[in-house]
Amino acid sequence: MEFERKLAQWRDEGFIDQTAVDRIKAFEKGQPQKKKIPLLLLIGLIFFALAVFSFIAANWQAIPELLKVALVLGLMWLFYVIAYFSEKKHFGQPILFRLLGLAMFGASILVTAQTFHFSLSNSVLPWAIFIAALAHYFQWRHLAYVLVIFVFGIFTLTSFLPNTNWVEWGIFVAISFAWFHFSKDDAPKILSWMLLFFSGLLMWDLVSYSSPFWPIWTLFALVLLMFLVPTGKQKLLSPLYLIFGAVMLIVYLALRGETEMSLVDLNWPESIALAAAGLGVLFLAYTRFRDIIWISILGAMGFLLFDDTAIALALVAEVSALAYLIIAQRQNRPLAPGFVYFILVQFVIYVIYAWERLDMSLFFLIGALLLFALSAAAWWLNRKREGAAS
Repeated sequence: MEFERKLAQWRDEGFIDQTAVDRIKAFEKGQPQKKKIPLLLLIGLIFFALAVFSFIAANWQAIPELLKVALVLGLMWLFYVIAYFSEKKHFGQPILFRLLGLAMFGASILVTAQTFHFSLSNSVLPWAIFIAALAHYFQWRHLAYVLVIFVFGIFTLTSFLPNTNWVEWGIFVAISFAWFHFSKDDAPKILSWMLLFFSGLLMWDLVSYSSPFWPIWTLFALVLLMFLVPTGKQKLLSPLYLIFGAVMLIVYLALRGETEMSLVDLNWPESIALAAAGLGVLFLAYTRFRDIIWISILGAMGFLLFDDTAIALALVAEVSALAYLIIAQRQNRPLAPGFVYFILVQFVIYVIYAWERLDMSLFFLIGALLLFALSAAAWWLNRKREGAAS
């Protein structure tokens, strides 16, 4: 009725004539109409499902083991069948039913493991859930499956511990790389990149050498992925390198300032190798990927951590934060990430060097003055640029 009223209004105002009105009505009548489930029927189905699940939960211990597995598998196929007809008959949300089916598949894995006393550590069970989620994504290409893949990917990674082996690790890296390479949307690119980074952190458990620089080595290795990414996607991934690099610098500053770092090996050969890798990243970034050039600073971490006072590392963090803000201001880039990084660096430096010596009010006063100074500098640079432009 509202649609017909609008058509009549547009006809009376002279936007369209009666012939156009008739053609629009004929076209809309020929379109397939979505079938909606009545509200009372939907509410009834929800309460019926809750009653069934409540009954199953109350009698779960009394159900035979094999029947438990069959019951969960039956629910899984039920949801997939409903999803199929939901898509074909245009009712409900097929994605919701498929997610429920995928959840039941995961539940069947867990029930099977519990029934037959399988271990989820270093087994094929987490892999089954992870690969099933990947299959759902490549079949239906929905954002919900991307999030499920990421969660199950982290679950699979943690299942490697505490006995990680090269075969499992290599397969996981290969699958994550394939997901990264064959995905065209933004979200899978970002989350698959994160899975690759987190897989690099398993080097702490995978090899016997207790290096503190595995996160940096991983980040430097991931720079090679930029060669496989189109120019438009490079701007999507560049913030990931900067964010992870900034977090690493702050974490290393906090650890060096507050701990003895006696659980890891600091040695000159690795420090020299890391500096050489940093120079290589600096060259690649300067010639090909200017947006991530800041992470090359991490190449100096091998030398900076030898300073027990962490003063040199604090200076590098402070200067890099200020330099990023100044350059971002000159290039008209967003300043919010730089301000957040700068504030975090100041907080860590205060905790390391001044927390026990400063009154709390003085602590906030100094932080406010620093922010005011930065805001004033940004305002002055912006005013100077506008004056030059005019």
